[in-house]
Amino acid sequence: MRIWTKIALLYTQLTFMVLVITFAAVYGITANRIYAEFYDQLWERAMMIAQVNYGKYEPSDLIYRHLTKNYPYSLNEEESFDFDADSPKLVDSLRTVVFRDKYLKELLWGKTVEYRHVEKQYVGIYYPAEVNHIIVVSAYDKLGADNMRKMLELLVIILVGSTLLVFLIGYFYAKRVMGPIRRIIDNVKSITANNLKHSLREEKGNDELSELSRTFNQMIGRLRTAFDMQNSFIRNASHELRNPLAAILGQTELTLNRPRSQEEYVQTLETVLEETERLNYTMQDLLMLAQTDFDFSRIKKEQADVQELFFVIRKEVLRSFPQAAIEIRPEGDRKYTVTGAISILRLALLNITGNAVKFSDGKPVLVSLAENQYGHILIEIIDRGIGIPTEELRHIFQPFYRGANTFRYKGTGIGLTLAKRIIELHEGHISIESQVGQGTKVTIRLDSQ
Repeated sequence: MRIWTKIALLYTQLTFMVLVITFAAVYGITANRIYAEFYDQLWERAMMIAQVNYGKYEPSDLIYRHLTKNYPYSLNEEESFDFDADSPKLVDSLRTVVFRDKYLKELLWGKTVEYRHVEKQYVGIYYPAEVNHIIVVSAYDKLGADNMRKMLELLVIILVGSTLLVFLIGYFYAKRVMGPIRRIIDNVKSITANNLKHSLREEKGNDELSELSRTFNQMIGRLRTAFDMQNSFIRNASHELRNPLAAILGQTELTLNRPRSQEEYVQTLETVLEETERLNYTMQDLLMLAQTDFDFSRIKKEQADVQELFFVIRKEVLRSFPQAAIEIRPEGDRKYTVTGAISILRLALLNITGNAVKFSDGKPVLVSLAENQYGHILIEIIDRGIGIPTEELRHIFQPFYRGANTFRYKGTGIGLTLAKRIIELHEGHISIESQVGQGTKVTIRLDSQ
């Protein structure tokens, strides 16, 4: 069953229940009014009988003439009964007219009694005179019964017609409301892994359907980016792994073709060692890059001072580049505390600092620490190295991407990609400004804890 049909049926059921309750209330209130009006007529008949028969009126009195003039008028199936209120057989007499015993006390106390039996209505009154009397009048309200039956038929017809009309209207509007969802479903069916460039037509407005379309398009955009990065990663990774393996195989096969001198064997082993180290570095970077894709919320969080991290990083970089010069400002007792996965955050900062030193060719590198007005830690790593061409800046964070002017320097092209991902995991931000021949400035913003 379609969801709009379910909505229409649910709406119809609710409306049907409301109409039934409303019509039942209307029918009950109307029935009580009709019964009450007929009881009034019966009471008037009983009083008229009592006054005509036992009232102290002379035949010449105006009231007597008025009563006798209206007395011949009778109700449908009318019956009247006159009993001696003081008779010991009163109860038996009342039972002959289906009068209930429980009303006798009320009558003797002077109260009027009204009740129904089968289709007839009864009214009993106590009339004190020289001899106290109990007068009972009964009749069948045929006009009222006909009106009630006609009203019931009308209410049933209105109920059935209204229910059908509500279902048709509800079905039409429910289908109209669900139309955008139907279009979304059809569009989603057309989206595949090979067709992620296709997006949903966003609905107008600010309702839930519009938000659903926008959210789904944003998800498709993220998936498209992830697929593009995956494809690029696979292509570049296979290229980066293939080159050192091909060099190792080539050098080994060439050396084994014929006997070589000791110097040639040493040269071949050095080449193999160099390519193996390159392969090892690439594999390590790939493993670290894959590790950052795990659930970051499960990684143990720690606190650390960013300035102390850079002191450790400076020592590590100087082991690889003994002639490098790294200045950290300010140096002092000021602490810049961050919370996160300190081990991988240190790796990100190490990669960026190492790149700055590597591409500076011995020129000094400045690491500047500060805190802005929003409580964020700002880190600037500035070098005076070869710089990055402007047209290549937008590709600099892609896996395995290396600038055209970096062919003289060893690297895998994964360091900046890895650093950016780690910083973003810490809800930070990284940006790069550079000019060829003048140097590069990397700005990192981290939340202070």
